[in-house]
Amino acid sequence: MLHFVVFCDMIKEMILTRDFFMGDPLVVAQQLVGCVLCRAMDDGTIIRARIAELELYTADERGCHAYGNKCTPRNQAMFLSGGHAYVYLCYGLHQMFNIVLGSDGTAAAVLVRALEWDGCDGPGKLTRQLNITRDLNMLDLTQGTHLWLEPRPCIPKIETGTRIGIDYAGADAQLLWRFVIKDNPYLSRPV
Repeated sequence: MLHFVVFCDMIKEMILTRDFFMGDPLVVAQQLVGCVLCRAMDDGTIIRARIAELELYTADERGCHAYGNKCTPRNQAMFLSGGHAYVYLCYGLHQMFNIVLGSDGTAAAVLVRALEWDGCDGPGKLTRQLNITRDLNMLDLTQGTHLWLEPRPCIPKIETGTRIGIDYAGADAQLLWRFVIKDNPYLSRPV
């Protein structure tokens, strides 16, 4: 498993560029599985962990905060160009980290649900562990400052399933838009 801490200056030559995030959200979501999420902590430590699980949300389906392409103060980050962070508060308790996908003005994002890192087997757990808060909402992930992504070191076997906790979305809740590394022990729950 790829998970380690680095005590050194940030290495920026491997950061995923804006172009990576601008493609078809359904394709990019699957390409993000196995990519490395990097977090520069306040003490200078850089944590790197592979994305083990994520879910896609787009404005044309009822599970999305921007369903019907409605922009609100809460979901405004979803309308930025791909490669930005969308961090929101869920149930007044949990910060949720999403990666915006697609072109400017078209709402699509993936919720990162699990990382290959102890204590990161759920979307609220991983934001607590990595101190990802709403202060990072709208952060440009292509700049390599506080939070960024690096390419996956290898292409994992991906398994799909339905998204978690969106029964209110009716038929859209049945979309197979949850993407995970097959048989990964760090998942928030099995597929």
